Amino acid sequence: MEIFSKILTASDIVKGLEIPSESRQITIAALPNGQRIEFPVADVEGRSYTFVCSTKHPKPVFSDGWLKFVGDRGLKPGATITFYMEGDQATGAQYKIRGL
Repeated sequence: MEIFSKILTASDIVKGLEIPSESRQITIAALPNGQRIEFPVADVEGRSYTFVCSTKHPKPVFSDGWLKFVGDRGLKPGATITFYMEGDQATGAQYKIRGL
């Protein structure tokens, strides 16, 4: 199930991924202002990352693990990413990401 897709901006690449407003329910409901939550995420090659989401900024942002993902994938402004959840009977629901 797709949670969001986004065309990356220069700010997304160097500062952190601002979560689109239509997808903020993934963080706002579970994340009081100023708090952080970790999302274990796997890319399409199966590499694991832990994206840290924070609301200390005016808008929720993926920072720490996100910036490693950007570097590993060589993403540039204008690239498109898709953040989604995939169900697996053995492991349960997992967050996944693909970047083009």
